[in-house]
Amino acid sequence: MNLTLILNYSNTRPFGGPEGVAYDTVEGLKKNHGRLEKEDIHVHIMSSMGTDVQSTFETDEKFGNITFEYFRKIVPTAFFSDLNYYLHIKKRKDAIDVVHSHPISGAVAGSFLRIPTIFTLHGLYWKEKLHDPHLYSRLTYGDLNTRRFRYVSARVKKLIAISPYVISEVDQFLQSKIPPMEVIENPVSDIFFDQEKQEKEGLLLFPGIINPRKNQIALIKALCLLKKEQVQFHCVLPGPITDQGYHDNLMNMIKKYGLEQDVTIPGSVPFEHLLSLYRQASVLVLTSLQETAPMILSEAMAGGTPVIASRISGIPYMVSEGNSGYLIDPHSPEEIAQQTALLLTDDSLRKKFGKESRRIAQSRWKSEIIVNKQLQEYGKLLT
Repeated sequence: MNLTLILNYSNTRPFGGPEGVAYDTVEGLKKNHGRLEKEDIHVHIMSSMGTDVQSTFETDEKFGNITFEYFRKIVPTAFFSDLNYYLHIKKRKDAIDVVHSHPISGAVAGSFLRIPTIFTLHGLYWKEKLHDPHLYSRLTYGDLNTRRFRYVSARVKKLIAISPYVISEVDQFLQSKIPPMEVIENPVSDIFFDQEKQEKEGLLLFPGIINPRKNQIALIKALCLLKKEQVQFHCVLPGPITDQGYHDNLMNMIKKYGLEQDVTIPGSVPFEHLLSLYRQASVLVLTSLQETAPMILSEAMAGGTPVIASRISGIPYMVSEGNSGYLIDPHSPEEIAQQTALLLTDDSLRKKFGKESRRIAQSRWKSEIIVNKQLQEYGKLLT
């Protein structure tokens, strides 16, 4: 079988998102290389990341059944990515049995070329645009990708849902012409499993972009309540600032509540710094208003960190309530503060939750487990 796998891949692990999934997927392929050789599966990975030239090809001698093709983006990518993927896939069309695309534009191109195509849906465009304050990104990411999804959903051989939540939302959104769907969760790299926990007591961690959808303001309100109750903590919120106005409001609120010494918002941090924060965190907190299957939860759980996360979207499928963490109402600072205080002030409970978090992650999200499930789907498609 000749598989073309389209990913936003680079050979260094980035900070989360589909790019992090891409790195972790390739790690899983390499760990399953024996199966690739045994079943004569050749994987050609196409990525529009990692090169400044028109097109480059790479082969790793250790993993001869996996090849890489990097090509340059055509900007603006929101409008020309379909064409870009189409041109690169068309060159190899006769040598492709299956296309599996993570970017939706790769799925559009594969479907248009009438190659059997599988698409992994990472975000619910029609839901996420509701929380996007910027008109341009609502149009390009939200509306354009929603149109692409309608096109793809009627033509792909299978849709990979990264959470059962995705299946219910796609059913409700499409209502008719619903493609076959299979739940295969996102993989997590061994980088996160291999870390040794070095907890820094009272450290709360919330990695993610600084914007209204992530709802960091609710956490700041909760931290004000924790400080009044004299609970000891320090909260770090690393991640790119994608909404300057929201960031300014966040900083003003921190100042208003006298939390300047208790909260750090460092912006984007190097990946090694993020790993260090995962090691040191007592609790990971996520107060988002919309998520599909957030990587920060699975990454933190892989390292044995308990979590407190919103009771919305795909999150309840990841967190075992009262066992690996707590689910909270993201609109209730009081509930966020209450559950955070429970974990910060009870060492034995925190260790118990951390242990269960790691057990869940090992059983569900190891990269070789996820890639094995994907390889099974490719085989089903061809038979």
